[in-house]
Amino acid sequence: LIALAFIQTTLLTGLIGFLLIVAFGLMIRSYLSTLNLLLISRISAVIIVVIFIIGLFTLISYKLGLSEGLTITFFPMIILAWTIERMSILWEEEGPKKVFASGGGSLFVATLAYLAMDNIWIQHWVYNFLGIHLVILALVLIMGQYTGYRLTELKRFKPLAGDK
Repeated sequence: LIALAFIQTTLLTGLIGFLLIVAFGLMIRSYLSTLNLLLISRISAVIIVVIFIIGLFTLISYKLGLSEGLTITFFPMIILAWTIERMSILWEEEGPKKVFASGGGSLFVATLAYLAMDNIWIQHWVYNFLGIHLVILALVLIMGQYTGYRLTELKRFKPLAGDK
């Protein structure tokens, strides 16, 4: 969904907007954690804060005459709120290094998905041959079942197999 928002905002504007929203959201979420709210109340508060941040950035962009900043409203607010919540919990449990690794990985995947969706050849194949979605689904399901142990086990137990 973040990659879809990048299509509407352009990649650079989307990355900057995403990083600003998440950064401000994490600051406000750290304050919310001191209030010891229940999960539903905390998520609701984070969603409201995300809506406020997006509205504030849109207003500032409008006042400064930055039309690119107005497209920030295309970001999915629920996804942003859950990203902020997940990163905040990860920050408390694992530290900032894990947050940057996880957030950077998510942005990397979103950027790759944006580049794939923006590619004219991929657009042609996906829009004209709808069955390719089933092939992609099959590949995702296969990758979801793979744990990585099979290849490492083959290498690990090769000496036991002998010269075969």
